[in-house]
Amino acid sequence: MDTDEITLVHHGFPKPKYVRLWVDGDSLRRESRSGESGKPRHSAKGCGSPAEAGYALAKETRKRLHDGFVTLRDPAEAAVGEPVLVAAAPNRCSSRALDVHPDGHTLVVGTMLKGAYGAEIHLLDVATGVRRPVHTEPAGERQTFVHTVRFDATGQGVVYALNGETRHLDLVTGTSRTLASYEQWRNSDFNPFCLQPSWDRARARLLVFDAGNRVRVLDAAGAPLLDLGVARQPECRAGALSPSGRLLALAFGRGPAHVEVWDVDTGRQVQRHGFPFPYLDPECRAAAGCGGVDVLGFDPTERLLIAAGAFAEGPFAMALDTGALAWAVPDPHRWTLPEQYRTDRWGTCYAWTFSPDGTRLAVGDRGTVALHDPAIGTALLDPELRTGTGRTHRVVYADAGDLLVCGGDDGRIVVLRA
Repeated sequence: MDTDEITLVHHGFPKPKYVRLWVDGDSLRRESRSGESGKPRHSAKGCGSPAEAGYALAKETRKRLHDGFVTLRDPAEAAVGEPVLVAAAPNRCSSRALDVHPDGHTLVVGTMLKGAYGAEIHLLDVATGVRRPVHTEPAGERQTFVHTVRFDATGQGVVYALNGETRHLDLVTGTSRTLASYEQWRNSDFNPFCLQPSWDRARARLLVFDAGNRVRVLDAAGAPLLDLGVARQPECRAGALSPSGRLLALAFGRGPAHVEVWDVDTGRQVQRHGFPFPYLDPECRAAAGCGGVDVLGFDPTERLLIAAGAFAEGPFAMALDTGALAWAVPDPHRWTLPEQYRTDRWGTCYAWTFSPDGTRLAVGDRGTVALHDPAIGTALLDPELRTGTGRTHRVVYADAGDLLVCGGDDGRIVVLRA
C-alpha cells in the first residue's frame, strides 16, 4: 500500500475514531478526531527527508492496523482490483488462516498468541472492519498452530485445524467438537503443515485427515462417506475434493510424486498418474528436493488437476484422464538472458483459487495476485493486483464473485473488488 496519504478508521468505539496521515515535505503529519463531526487534532513529526517521512508513514500505518484501525472504501466506488478493506490479523499474527462467509459480509481469521502458545479465532466485519474474538485456545505446554479456518455452508459454524485436530466451532453456542485427530509420528505420518481440511464447492462434503493414516470424507453432519487407509503409500502431501464433491485427489511422495483420484460415492480408485512436472525431469527435481506437490485441486470442469510444487512453484494443470501436462505458468524471469535460461522451475505460487464463475484463476505471489485463464494458464492482467500481504498464502472469492480476499505472512488482510 504505497501512498503519501492514508485515512484509517476504527469503528470499535461508541464514536468511530479517524486518523489521517500524510507526508508533507520531510514531515509526517496527523489529523485525528472522534466521530465524523468531531474537532480535529493535529500533530507533526520531523523526519529529516521525504523518504524518511514515507518510511514513518508506513510504520505508523502498520501500527494502527495492528491496533484495529482499517481502511475502508465503498465497493460501489472502487474499481476492479482496488481494495475495499485493508486490515490486520489480531495478535500480530499472519493472515494465512482466513476465509470469507458464504454471503461475503464477514471474514474469519485464525491467529496464534505469542510464541504460538495459545490461539484465537476472530470474526471481522467487511463493512466496518470491526473484529471480535469467538474462540480462545488457552496456552499450554505445547504450541498451538491454527493451520486453517473455513466457514461451513450455513455460515454459523467454522471448521478449523489446530495442530493435527480438525474441529467444528458453532458460532451460535460457542461449542467446539472434534471431527478428526492425529499426532504426527505417533499415530500417523501426516504433516499438519501440509494437509488441512477442505470443503467441496457447496461445503456439503469435508475432507479430513485422521489417526492411523486414514483419509476421510465426511458429510456436513460429520458422518463418513469415504474412509481410505494410506499407510503403505509414500507420504501424502496434498489432497482436495472436486467442486461437486464427487472426486477425491491425493498426492503422494516427493520424488517422483504421483496422484490418485477416487470416486467418493463408490470408494473406487478411478485414476493414478505420475505428476508431469514441467521444465525439468522428475528425477532431477527429486534430487534437488523439489519433487513433491504442496497444493492440489480441481478446475471447475473437473477435467484438470491444478497443482503447485515445492518451493512455491506453479501452478500447472494435469489432464485428469491421461495424466498429461495441459499447461504450466513459467518463471517470468526465465527468458531474461539467453545465457541464463532457466529450465528448472516455473512461476511463483503460494496459493490459488478459482472465481465462482470459473473464468479466472487467482494466484497468490509475493505481495501480489495474478489472474490467469484457467483453460490455458496465460495471464489475464498485467500488472498483477497488488495486495501488500507478503507471501500471499490465501486467496478466496466470496460466493457472489464480487470480492477477492487475500492474506499472507505479514498479517495484512486485503479485500479487493473482483
